[in-house]
Amino acid sequence: EGAVKKGRHRRFEEARALKRNQDLDLESIFDSLSTDSALPEAEEGHSPAYDAWAEEDDEADEEIQAA
Repeated sequence: EGAVKKGRHRRFEEARALKRNQDLDLESIFDSLSTDSALPEAEEGHSPAYDAWAEEDDEADEEIQAA
């Protein structure tokens, strides 16, 4: 397989693959879910989506300051 994608895009691709493939590999689905929750960032209140947004916002602020 290719590089491991993160977050929403990876879940979208997993869902699309499930729709196209009738031979469900439930073990790999559950493994990917348990891998996500095993990450140290998976603490209560932590949002990877927020982190991605905040990072983009910081980059935009830097571009504005550089202009």
